[in-house]
Amino acid sequence: MYTKILVPVDGSELDESVLPYVKWFTDVSRVNEITFLHVVEPFHMAGGLEAHVLPEDKENIEKDAAGLARKYVNKAASQFKDKTIKVSRLVKVGKPAKIIAEYVAKNDVDLIIMATHGRSGFSQWISGSVADEIVHAAKSPVFLVTPRDKPPDVAE
Repeated sequence: MYTKILVPVDGSELDESVLPYVKWFTDVSRVNEITFLHVVEPFHMAGGLEAHVLPEDKENIEKDAAGLARKYVNKAASQFKDKTIKVSRLVKVGKPAKIIAEYVAKNDVDLIIMATHGRSGFSQWISGSVADEIVHAAKSPVFLVTPRDKPPDVAE
């Protein structure tokens, strides 16, 4: 049984496809804690242009991104108001796969539920995938949801 679920989100439309599965797991398992985690990547500009950005501007950009991430995490988490389930909201700055794997290791997460574009082969090799990195790095099972997946029937 899964009791502690981590739901990494990035603010994309793809995240919406994960929420019915999170709800389904709360219905069929003994979930008592759900954590929504949004990892904001550090500010970076390609081609060395980052050196032309003032440190305080870089800091403001990262603060703004973290603020938007907090709003998104709160919106996603607000759909889970069951008083028997603790719902946490976290925003961290760093490399997503690394931060997610570290969180899982430190917090005894039973299951990670996250969205993926569902790419494979050359397309995935070119674009990379946080989900793929998590599957290989995390010590917990990972339940991946693609845009093509049909959401489970969930009791309202």
